[in-house]
Amino acid sequence: MKIIAYLVLLALSVGQLNASRSPKSDQVIIGECPGRSVPQIRAEAAESEISLLFYYVSWASEARQARLVYNGLAHYYQEYAFFGAIDCWHLQCNCSRTLMPAPGVVGAGGYPDKWPTLVVRYGQKQMLQYQGAWSFEELARFINHLLHPLDRAHSSQELAAIRKHSDAVVLGLIDSPDDRAFKRYLAAGLRWLELDPERNIRFTVSFGSSAHKMLKAPNSRLPQLIVIDSRNGVHTFTSTSGDWKTMDILRWVRNTLKNMSLFSNGYGTPMTIAMKARHVPVLAMGVRMNHYHHASVMGEEMATAQKKQSKGCEDYWNTSEEQPNDSFSLMQFPKELFWETDQAQSCHPTWRKSQATLANYYRINSYLNHVWRQYAHSNHLRNRKVPLLLRLHSRNLCLAHSQHGTPAMKIGIAKMVTKYGQLIWQHSAEHAAHNRSLGVVIFDSVKYRDYLHQLGIPQHHHQVQVFIVDAAEESMYVMPQQHTFSYVALKDFIRQFYARTLPRTHKNAPATMNSGYSRKYNRQMLLKALQQPNATNVVFMHRPDCALSGVLSQAFLQVSALLSSAEVHFVSFR
Repeated sequence: MKIIAYLVLLALSVGQLNASRSPKSDQVIIGECPGRSVPQIRAEAAESEISLLFYYVSWASEARQARLVYNGLAHYYQEYAFFGAIDCWHLQCNCSRTLMPAPGVVGAGGYPDKWPTLVVRYGQKQMLQYQGAWSFEELARFINHLLHPLDRAHSSQELAAIRKHSDAVVLGLIDSPDDRAFKRYLAAGLRWLELDPERNIRFTVSFGSSAHKMLKAPNSRLPQLIVIDSRNGVHTFTSTSGDWKTMDILRWVRNTLKNMSLFSNGYGTPMTIAMKARHVPVLAMGVRMNHYHHASVMGEEMATAQKKQSKGCEDYWNTSEEQPNDSFSLMQFPKELFWETDQAQSCHPTWRKSQATLANYYRINSYLNHVWRQYAHSNHLRNRKVPLLLRLHSRNLCLAHSQHGTPAMKIGIAKMVTKYGQLIWQHSAEHAAHNRSLGVVIFDSVKYRDYLHQLGIPQHHHQVQVFIVDAAEESMYVMPQQHTFSYVALKDFIRQFYARTLPRTHKNAPATMNSGYSRKYNRQMLLKALQQPNATNVVFMHRPDCALSGVLSQAFLQVSALLSSAEVHFVSFR
């Protein structure tokens, strides 16, 4: 009877264990204030290797929308990091000491300066703030960069493939991952994400013999730090102390690349067009990458890669839907491996003999077998793949995958168009000094449709808006859009520009009354415009009876038409 009673209790305990586990499979755990105090949330975040704290105000619509995106992100990445959300508008939540104090300023930091604010802590020392766009793909891409801040290059061919889709490459040549230089270099790569959340400048590392092969000098000394810019220039880092420091690496990379912004292809905006147009003619392409014509814009090679990635993601999601929900995660230990009082705080598993009952034994043994199968040496010699880890990596890539193109893909398109422009310029019939090479800017025609409207460029749903701005000639040339975009037509358009046979585009019609810089604002409308969250407002106050105001108003109109964007609003008030 005792055996039967024990078996009944065992079955009940296993059933309760499975029942308690099943509803938590899809549960997202986010430490929230109100509900918990801010010190408690920060203390729990400090115990995680990676933590993300989302500061917002509940009255801002943009912050609430970003919170929904943040919740979706936590659903997929809660195994990697701690997620917290703090409503700074609530009286219970004190958001002071959020940001680090400025250098030379006494204090412990202050309140967030914008809503929402996402602060990331990596380890106990690294702290950075997310400065990118609040879309799911952008945030997922940022988390992937946090998990893998460095690219690994084993050969010159792999390095060339990385350079093909980046503005510049920072290459660290190091003896071993155990070197102190690698830890400092890794910290620099993480801190760089605050300046470059899209990671258009790629930090790459190569170890040991692979590093010597890249240097083509077997006896060369390591470590070495090299920057390869977009013009194939090579710059070498020299440390005065002989030891790498994180801040020294960051300062050197910024100083080395600060003059290369003219040749960068990432972060395409109307302001980028204006900056480049001060030095060279600019070929601007407004692209709708989420429409069916994106294959013609990307070219055959990139279109094939995009199609393959999309197909792989579809297969992955279809496969993941068929898998059981109780699959293990490599990042989550069974609760039986923790002390009962330390389950929420402990970082390392601790055995407890009193919990090693027969029911828990099967759970623990199943988990350990699952972990063991992930190591390649435990599998058959002919099948050394690690399927679950590969699927986990594929999932992260698919979360960041977007039909409208990744930053790396847009850089690849810009580099391809730049190469076409260089070749046409070099072989043009009138190869004179004033026939300069074209700068290229790829921007989102949907996000900046108001900018195109102000320039008088018509938009079609299945077309690419292409135009050339030549500030030296005070001219703008628009590529005809009667037919589907093709690179044959684009090359012909560039040839006509260098042959000086393109007709100039003149905008004689007055600006529409719904444009911000021409609308007549009263006091109430002005105050309402100034209260828009996360927007930069440029206000021009003038008098109609002042001659100087008339001159400045014309300059204001030109500047507003050139630099207006979704983040910058120009207001004329008299």
